[in-house]
Amino acid sequence: MTTELIRQLRRRRTLLGLVGTAAVPVLIAVAFVVTGGGNGGDDGGGDPTGLFQFATASGLNFALVSVAAMSPFLLLTVIALFTGDTVSSEASWGSLRYLLTRPVPRSRLLRRKLAVGVVLSLLAVALVPVSGAVAGTVAFGWGGVQTPFGSLTPDVAIVRLVGITAYVAWTAAWVAALAFLLSTVTDAPVGAVAGTIVITIVVQILDAITALGAVREWLPTHESVAWIALLATPPRPGDLTRGLLLQIPYVAVLLTAAFWRFRRKDILS
Repeated sequence: MTTELIRQLRRRRTLLGLVGTAAVPVLIAVAFVVTGGGNGGDDGGGDPTGLFQFATASGLNFALVSVAAMSPFLLLTVIALFTGDTVSSEASWGSLRYLLTRPVPRSRLLRRKLAVGVVLSLLAVALVPVSGAVAGTVAFGWGGVQTPFGSLTPDVAIVRLVGITAYVAWTAAWVAALAFLLSTVTDAPVGAVAGTIVITIVVQILDAITALGAVREWLPTHESVAWIALLATPPRPGDLTRGLLLQIPYVAVLLTAAFWRFRRKDILS
């Protein structure tokens, strides 16, 4: 796994993905500084977390805003890239068939590919609050966190931020599993990544249609912003617990399908 991880880290798409992920919070900070946004004004109703109005309160506030801004789409796209390119890229290069000639079970090869994709995805998720905190501290200074529920001291806010980051990573697990499944189905990395992004957008659109009623509650994206409850004092675990449990059947089914499909696939490239 270490060899594969090093090889993936040396790839241009990996470096661009990680650098781009870290650069987005910096660009958002520059935009806030230039426009003077986030000074406690109205968020316009487009922020379900209610955090954007406190964006410039402190560096930690801005880290939270970075997570809120990137987790619905940009971060999911990077995760789809890292997990959807794992197997299909080998097939597109024509090297997958030669990897399977070695005395290594297909399931073991697939586990290594999945592990590397997950590690890179977790690294991308962690970069968002870290880059946001650094850029926010430089632009707006260090201090406590202002939330719709009240104030948090820096030490408490850091612990909550770690928990929020972990929750965001887990609620994106279904995207990683879907991209990995599509990576075993197609020989074109672009197809796996693009297919994942399209399905993700469709699911998010369905989740926004209130006419679907209770059906929305079973979509994997339904509790994606439930992490805001971690900022309350004390934290409110209700929706968080449901959001954590909601991912399990999707991840289990998608990964099972990926391993089943790959073990029975005729590798021609």
